[in-house]
Amino acid sequence: MMNEQTFIRRIPVRDLSVFVEIIANAYPGFNIVTADDKKKMKERLIKISGDPTIGHYGLYRGSRLLGGMRTYDFAMNLFTMEALVGGVGLVAVDLLHKKEKVCKELIRYFIDLYKRKGACLVALYPFRPDFYRKMGFGYGTKLNEFRIKPADLPRVPKGHVRFLTQRDRKAFKECCERYFLMHHGMFRIKEHEIDYFFGRPEAKTVVYKDGRRVLGYLSFVFRRRDERNLLQNDIVIRELVCENPHVCSELLAFLQSQADQIIQIIFPTQDDSFHFVPFDPRDGSDHVIPIIAHQTNTQGIGIMYRVIDVKRLFRALKKHNFNGQNFCLKITLKDSFFPSNEGSVLVHFKDGYATVASAGKYDAEITMDIADFSALIIGTVEYRKLFDYGLSGITDEKYVDTVGRIFRVEQKPICHTMF
Repeated sequence: MMNEQTFIRRIPVRDLSVFVEIIANAYPGFNIVTADDKKKMKERLIKISGDPTIGHYGLYRGSRLLGGMRTYDFAMNLFTMEALVGGVGLVAVDLLHKKEKVCKELIRYFIDLYKRKGACLVALYPFRPDFYRKMGFGYGTKLNEFRIKPADLPRVPKGHVRFLTQRDRKAFKECCERYFLMHHGMFRIKEHEIDYFFGRPEAKTVVYKDGRRVLGYLSFVFRRRDERNLLQNDIVIRELVCENPHVCSELLAFLQSQADQIIQIIFPTQDDSFHFVPFDPRDGSDHVIPIIAHQTNTQGIGIMYRVIDVKRLFRALKKHNFNGQNFCLKITLKDSFFPSNEGSVLVHFKDGYATVASAGKYDAEITMDIADFSALIIGTVEYRKLFDYGLSGITDEKYVDTVGRIFRVEQKPICHTMF
């Protein structure tokens, strides 16, 4: 009924069967078809709900569930500082209630929820990047898919490579924690993610072991290349983690040694310099981009980030050095989707360290949309590019390069977490 109240709340166990039906219709690729499929999905939702950092929320009209989402409390390495970041996934809307702004209301609730929790950033994987950019999410580091022949990888002795076993769980988790602490953008691994490496028979994981320590790992699955030929397979890499170059060399050598049975290695990575590794980096498509550039990989937009509290973000980054700059910058942001985040912030940079001021003089003012600022502050785009493409204005053009130096990063954020 039109007069029924609309509200969002945690989905109780009694409504999870309805949520499963909504998910099954919204994501036919999940192949949730039979009663057994739906039972297993419901059991998984109940199990995951036992993690206090994960929640399932639904939008109701009266007593009817119209759509839902899963939220995550993530610990993120934000320029070597640990920060709470909200994640959202499994956003699904009843097919009968699409185009009724159910998704928008869920995302608005999600943003407000994490602002109340004290986060300054949220993140998601978009089903449509343009849809979420309109809601203020900025593009993260692009994902590259390389397709290489095993024989084109370097060959070195691989004496430290072993298959992962249950005895390695503690050392494996310690390796994941060290890698998290070393890389901007990484999320701390959750227990259910660790379970993937030990509980999925189709997933193979080899590790680099030095004594009892795990210093890196390679997780992959086999994929039939041609259904008519059981002898032709590819390796699809899920994740490659290396704590040092020696670890990387041996794990790559493991892949090289599969050349007799594997046609191609399919490697999704946020590292756009990986084409330096294989002897022949071409992806097998034989596609030549004018003028004479051989296709090495395809690229796509993956994870997106959104700043939800600008002042809180700079307070969280109080120990981060913005490249030694001394400058007073006024940042004016447009945020029509989350108006409480719109407006101006005055930031003093002294020897690279930022403090937020309530008022005062400033050297320059920049203006932009919150989506582009989110990409700028996280380190996936340089300010000069935003200025050159008309995505940001500045009161005095002589300071474009100064602002660029403030926000320039040595390492773009990387994220291995799927959610």
